[in-house]
Amino acid sequence: MKHFFVLLTVLLTLTATVDAKNANLSINDGGVTFNVPAGFKPMPTNLIKVKYPRGNPPRHVMTNDSTETTIAFDTRPKKLPQEQVEASLKAFAEAFKKTVPGFKLKQKKVVNLGGQKWALIEFISNTIDSKVHNVLLTTGYKDKMLIINFNSTLLEFSKYEAGFHQSIKSIKLK
Repeated sequence: MKHFFVLLTVLLTLTATVDAKNANLSINDGGVTFNVPAGFKPMPTNLIKVKYPRGNPPRHVMTNDSTETTIAFDTRPKKLPQEQVEASLKAFAEAFKKTVPGFKLKQKKVVNLGGQKWALIEFISNTIDSKVHNVLLTTGYKDKMLIINFNSTLLEFSKYEAGFHQSIKSIKLK
């Protein structure tokens, strides 16, 4: 389980572009696409380092104007074959229970997005000054693990929850 947590902190370079007109996000030269809620834009690198102070922050983060709601995404150098998605879901949930401050599991399940299995873990966690609602998705992608985390303070979550679910439904892998 420690290995899963360590893998979450080891980041690889991705290429991400955003088409602001239709809020479509393209990662890894178009290999991964999904729509982001209206009004989200790339978070500046200096703010990413502040928001994610432990370990290596995600390379790509989309945010709203308040910066209290984000969509972070990256890959890890760990294969995640489709037949191991369910086992990884259990391992992630156990690791998070032990390592994430204030971890409160809302749900964990395997979902099918675009014909691919994804581990979905929804949970509440604590930051220094607030509680955060997270919807974390992981799957295998080109011999790596793709991770997308939709998160928001509890105060803003209800405003963005429907947009998060629309974004999740729009995820496509090539």
